[in-house]
Amino acid sequence: MTRITLRIPEGTEWPVVGRDPDTGSLKLRPGFVAEVAEASGCTVYDDGSNRPLFTTDMIGALLLEWYRERRVMGAPSCPTMEAVIQEARKESLH
Repeated sequence: MTRITLRIPEGTEWPVVGRDPDTGSLKLRPGFVAEVAEASGCTVYDDGSNRPLFTTDMIGALLLEWYRERRVMGAPSCPTMEAVIQEARKESLH
């Protein structure tokens, strides 16, 4: 299995800007996914290259880990992320 190291470009601001009211999906700052995919050596679309596809699971894992690190460093909480984390905890209990 290929190990992929996800990288956030230096100076990138927190990208979560809200949630889609219909789907519950996170809304991210335009360009964020492409920037992180490029920095990580991944591709956003299956473009025929041998670069790994940057999946929604990878984005989710990256955001959760980054959010935890930000909170440890004293960054303010993000109500959207807190809601997502609480929902995931509830789902894991069932």
